[in-house]
Amino acid sequence: MVTQQEIDEQVVAVEAAEVALDQAEAHHAGAGSERAVQELRVARAQAHAARDRLRHLRTRFAAEQAASRARAAAEEAFPAKERKAVAKRLAEAHDEAVAALVEAERAAARLLAATAAYEGVVRSTAAELKARGLSADDGQDMGGTAGGVVHLDGEKWAPADPGSLLVAVTRSAVTAQNPRHPAAQWRPVTGLADQAAQDALLRTAAER
Repeated sequence: MVTQQEIDEQVVAVEAAEVALDQAEAHHAGAGSERAVQELRVARAQAHAARDRLRHLRTRFAAEQAASRARAAAEEAFPAKERKAVAKRLAEAHDEAVAALVEAERAAARLLAATAAYEGVVRSTAAELKARGLSADDGQDMGGTAGGVVHLDGEKWAPADPGSLLVAVTRSAVTAQNPRHPAAQWRPVTGLADQAAQDALLRTAAER
């Protein structure tokens, strides 16, 4: 913010520059030397800069004062009753967002826990089937694979990484609302097998 003191100080600076310019012009008129010419040029430049600075300060000061008056008028036109109504609307929206966030965090925790449990069941089942001599590593219709996948009664059960699945769900939800959001551009970090298992779970969830 420009103060009146700054303007007053600049007025003094302009007056001093004008005096210096008058002296330089008088010296130039009497001497006519190269040095006098140079001193006159410097004095003119300094006087010009001082006047420009003063105009700039006065322009800013006027604009800031006008803005301050407009702000005061706007505050006066915003009564306490209306402010309280706006504050209430903000608080209600805030509380609703917080409640949804808490619910989402709990749901995310349940998703991670349930997916981890599912992954454990699939992998342990695959190991049990292989221990029974039922390996599906060579394309058999029933058995477990070294990668922890179960083939049983025409179904394929593959473990999915809990964290990657949560990322996929988040990406899908964000994309539906705002495809340009950075979270909508998240890419999976899992391997092809984990990606296939994740996609299968997501497809099943979408069908329900």
